[in-house]
Formats: sequence, structure tokens, C-alpha cells
Amino acid sequence: MNRRMPVYTVMHFLVDFACIFRLFSSLRPLASGRTHWLFMIVLYNFLAFALPALIGLVADIVDRNYYAAAAGCALVAAGGILLLPIEVPVILLGVGNGLFHVGIGRQVLADAEGRAAPPGIFICSGALGVFLGTTLGPRMLHPLDYILTASLAVSAVLLLAGGIRDRKAAAPAETEAAPKERRKSLTFRTFLTVPALLVFVVVFLRSFYGYAVHYEWKSGFGIGLAFTLCIVAGKCLGGIAADRIGIRLTTVLSLAGSAAAVLFSADHMVWGCVSILLFNMTMPLTLTLLASFWKDWPGFAFGTLMLALFLGGVPAYLAGTVTLPMPWLCAVSLVSMALLLAALGPGERKRKDRDAA
Repeated sequence: MNRRMPVYTVMHFLVDFACIFRLFSSLRPLASGRTHWLFMIVLYNFLAFALPALIGLVADIVDRNYYAAAAGCALVAAGGILLLPIEVPVILLGVGNGLFHVGIGRQVLADAEGRAAPPGIFICSGALGVFLGTTLGPRMLHPLDYILTASLAVSAVLLLAGGIRDRKAAAPAETEAAPKERRKSLTFRTFLTVPALLVFVVVFLRSFYGYAVHYEWKSGFGIGLAFTLCIVAGKCLGGIAADRIGIRLTTVLSLAGSAAAVLFSADHMVWGCVSILLFNMTMPLTLTLLASFWKDWPGFAFGTLMLALFLGGVPAYLAGTVTLPMPWLCAVSLVSMALLLAALGPGERKRKDRDAA
């Protein structure tokens, strides 16, 4: 595994932690009311998750991963300093988050060379950052905010240095040719395929599921942390399992297991944790699949699935809360399994043979 992976994973944690922490600690008190605050949340999520689809497309053409990620860290750091008017830091945090995700996401996919474990390891730390930001943010721990700002500033410098180093190490012909080749391959038929659309829907359902699952027993910091760590573990283990036993078998075991476990989870924390762990194992599978479908466009693949995550939360934004009973959550898991298996098509072995040819 790339020796930079632990650094990427920690940076991802810091970026998500800082963004959510600042939203709830520094910015929420500045909102003029509940409606204004909800608008700020939607604006942040749009910029952080929907905009990266466009950012990813541009990143694939420009091909400057570290520079994009460094700019993202710098914007998130600035979002903790410039507080008025409230729209300014919200925009900085959202755009910065999206830039970082796409920049390092492209780099991780390039380094992974088709393996699912690296994307899963990189992505998994974000859930912990969101949980801690949401939990600690309302307590307004300002010294922590200063630490986060400094950490992100250092991250921006490190990423910038990495970009300059890799830029000097790369042959001029390589750095100039790749974007031109990608421009030639840009057609709608490249992206609008049935397998790609199926993967998009699976990610949409995973996001919707995350907003729709609610447990009365999930209260308090300790239980919330345990639940979140199961999400982290699921995203991490999903990629590792896929590399060892294949995406198809991992899909069946994780989503069928999740569908069964969720039926017993209403009053039992253990089953709820098992279910959410298994359900999140599909995260690196969908990313790896879409990146394999859109080989020359990894940034667009990464950003497009972030867009799917945003759209999956829209029903919750519009309705305030969306809660599904356990049988419906079971059905979402089974439908996701069917769609993901359909996206795999004739099988991984045949796909690998085609790629080798």
C-alpha cells in the first residue's frame, strides 16, 4: 500500500472534522433563524458534494491532484478565520471540502491501480470527522478550532510541496499529453452507460439509507461513537474484502447480511451496528467500479458519486426528517444488492479478461 495513504486518511479526517465543527460552533450562532441555518446547511452540502462532479471533470483535464487538495485545505483553514458574513465561510468550507476530496481522491484511485482497499481506507475516516464535528461543535471548543486551522494550513503546505516535487519528477511529455488524450475521449457515451447509472443509484440509496435509519437506542456520545466506528470499519473492510474475495461475493455477503441484521436492529444495538457496518462495505466497491468504467476520468467518477450522496440527502432536507421502518430498510439493502450485481454484468473474471486484452 502507498506509504502516503495514512497521511491522506488523517487529512481527510481533519478536513471533514474542521468543516462540520465550524458549522456548528462558529457559524450556527450567526444564522438569523432556523430557515437561514437550514439554507446554510444545504448550501454547504451542495458545494461539498454536488459541485465536486464539475470539479472532478476539470481536475481530470488539468491533472493537478495535490494542488487541488492543497487549495481545498487552504480554503477550509480560511473558513475558520473569515466569519462574516456567514455565507463567506460556508462557501469556503464547502468548496474547500470538495476540492480536497477530488484532489486526493484522484490520487488515491491512481495509486490503487484498480484495488478497492485504498479508496475504502481513505474515505472511511470522514465519517468519524463528521461525527466528532457534529458532537463537539455545539460545545464551541474554540482552542480546538485553532488547532484545526493550524493543522489544515500545515496540510496545505505539505500537499503543495508534494505537488511541486511530483511535478518536477514527472517527464514534461507525460504531464502535457495525458490531459490532451482525455479531452479526445470526452463523449456522452463514455459516461451514460447502464452499469454506471446502476452504480449511481446504489450510492444514492446508500445516502438515503443513512438519513432514513433511526434508532431510539442510539443516544449518548459512547453509543454514537460506537455506531460511527462501525461505519468507518465497514468502508475500510469493504475494500479489503473485495480485493481478497471479489466484488461480487463481497456485495452479496455485505448487503444480504445487512438486510437480515437490520430486521432485528430496532431494539438491539449489536444488530444495528452489524447492519450498518455491512451496509457501508459497498462504498469502496461502487467507487472502484465507476472508476473502472470511466478509466480516463477518475476525478469525474469520484465527484459524480459525491453528487449521488448529496441527492440521497435531498428528501431529508425537504422533509426535515425521513425515517423508514426496518422492513423498508431491509428492502433498500436487497434492492441495492440487485442493482450492484446487475452493474457487475457478466462477472469480474470476464471483465478482467477484457481489460487485459
